[in-house]
Amino acid sequence: MKTQFDPARQALIVWIIFFALNILINGTIPFALGADMHAWKDSPASNILFGFVQYGVMFTVVPLILIKGWETVRQPAFLVPLCVALAAITFALAYRGVMAIAILVLVYLHWHFDLSEYGIRSRDWKGDVLAALIVGLLYASPSLMAVSSPSLDFGDAFRSWIDRSFANPASTVENLFYFGFLTERLSQKTGRWLTPLLIGTMYVVHEMTNPEYWYEGMNFILVFIGVTLTASIYLWRRNVVVIWLGDGLGRFIGKLF
Repeated sequence: MKTQFDPARQALIVWIIFFALNILINGTIPFALGADMHAWKDSPASNILFGFVQYGVMFTVVPLILIKGWETVRQPAFLVPLCVALAAITFALAYRGVMAIAILVLVYLHWHFDLSEYGIRSRDWKGDVLAALIVGLLYASPSLMAVSSPSLDFGDAFRSWIDRSFANPASTVENLFYFGFLTERLSQKTGRWLTPLLIGTMYVVHEMTNPEYWYEGMNFILVFIGVTLTASIYLWRRNVVVIWLGDGLGRFIGKLF
């Protein structure tokens, strides 16, 4: 039986817990242990901890329990594959490539239990293809604007697409969390126009807790614009697969040029 709490309120509470845990993992825990903040972010311990707590539990397990209900999730046919996915997601940042196992599990769960409420759906393939192309060009735009001479290295571009789409949990479970879960549910309260701005703000604030991005000089304004536009595209298509495809396409185009 599914919980009867307000879905938008649920989503907001889950994000607040995720944000608090993000601060602990990215700053409080390493600081308390006397670790070098830069070295901590690159360490296997940080990658595994973040993979399990954030990508695995907060981005995948918690939303699926709230969407499908514990009565469904606890069934062996659902729970056992989910545990396999959780293990793969946990080690995805430390061991490149195991994330593909989690993707296959999500495909299996969608096939047998219908994860359309998680943003895995399609209403019109032509519109979805157009949306994926828009997302791809949006994500590739910083590289296209900075290009001086295109590399046209198709092999390197293809490897970049494979790595982003099948090895990086940010392209899969993070997109599912921010768009299929948060955007979908918050839009029920905040509507089609305010929700993308809210999602863009929430994403940028969470990225700001990562010291690595400050070291790299990340342009948070561009991140806000990109996520806001992506949330708008999601509300148009209601399909996270479109964003996943566009994300990979953006990496392919960016690497190619």
